[in-house]
Amino acid sequence: MPKVSPEISVFVAPLLVQVDTPAMTRKIMQSVIPIALSLLASTVATADVVRHGSLPEAYWGIWVGTAEPWAASSIIVLSAKSYVSGEANCSVDWVSQTASARGSVYAAHLRCTNRARNENQRTAANVIIRPSSIDRIEVGSEYANLKPYRRCSAACPATQQHHPSDN
Repeated sequence: MPKVSPEISVFVAPLLVQVDTPAMTRKIMQSVIPIALSLLASTVATADVVRHGSLPEAYWGIWVGTAEPWAASSIIVLSAKSYVSGEANCSVDWVSQTASARGSVYAAHLRCTNRARNENQRTAANVIIRPSSIDRIEVGSEYANLKPYRRCSAACPATQQHHPSDN
């Protein structure tokens, strides 16, 4: 095998190519640098999370927990800038949208007051909203405790303030 000087050689997978002149070195570098920069830029340009100022309109409305539809704590009301449940009354600071196989997952950063304590002190909270189907979502503070909810129509028993067995 011929001896190759390290100052004038370039490794091009899988071949070792001997560069005879500085002009050839410049030409190779002019080809390699744009390719390397485009590979780097393509990974930087992709955004995994998009930030919004409000909850998406598709989720506005009354939602009732499917596990205990008669319990007041299982009802949530969503609007552009609010999240209201039996425990808390919250305003939406921002919402992060992340793509998933079942549709976008939303993580809302909230400022809440505790309804039971009737305090004016606001605390930070986060809630995840993940779609199950067009009229079903899962909601919780983290993935481990997401609870299923269904959209409540005008005839929904959750809009009545009593247990369905009271009829």
